[in-house]
Amino acid sequence: MAAQIRMVGANGQVSIGKKFAGRFVLIDALNENDLIIKPGEFVPNSQKWLHKDGNLEKIEKALERVRNTPPQDNFEELLEKWNIKDV
Repeated sequence: MAAQIRMVGANGQVSIGKKFAGRFVLIDALNENDLIIKPGEFVPNSQKWLHKDGNLEKIEKALERVRNTPPQDNFEELLEKWNIKDV
């Protein structure tokens, strides 16, 4: 892909083409004069916990276990085990 020269408008915006319309881009300011623009997918703050400490893998493992383990009719047994009487 060839380098391009674009004019920043009076409103501070620059068009990088319809190819990137509706997509997120990361604008990395290396210093006052140099910018790097990278298209990508970004994780909202509320979902960052999924991508830390192997949490996503743990959830995927748990979902796989649920898919492969048939349900059990052991509700009464569990109530007795946990000493729960008023349900």
